[in-house]
Amino acid sequence: MDHQQIREIAEAAFKAHFGHIGIVSINVQPGFAVDGDPLVEVKIIYDAKMEEVLNGDTMAVRDEIMDNFWREEGNTAIWPQVHFIAKSDIGRQDPATV
Repeated sequence: MDHQQIREIAEAAFKAHFGHIGIVSINVQPGFAVDGDPLVEVKIIYDAKMEEVLNGDTMAVRDEIMDNFWREEGNTAIWPQVHFIAKSDIGRQDPATV
């Protein structure tokens, strides 16, 4: 599965639960966990106060991303790690480089 497909999965899940909040960027980066297991970091940078997302359905969004990722990827050995980052928390940093 390529990065664009993962972005689309993450965007659909986020919008399903937080449709009123704009997405600034969704960054996808493959990597490895501390124990060496493969993972995919998915960073959703959104345009709202942190409290608007953290008090909401973040677990449901994570579950939906993981379920759809595993269904499409066909490999449950790779874990998507989902991060929710408020645009205000990154300051002047380019959202695409977070």
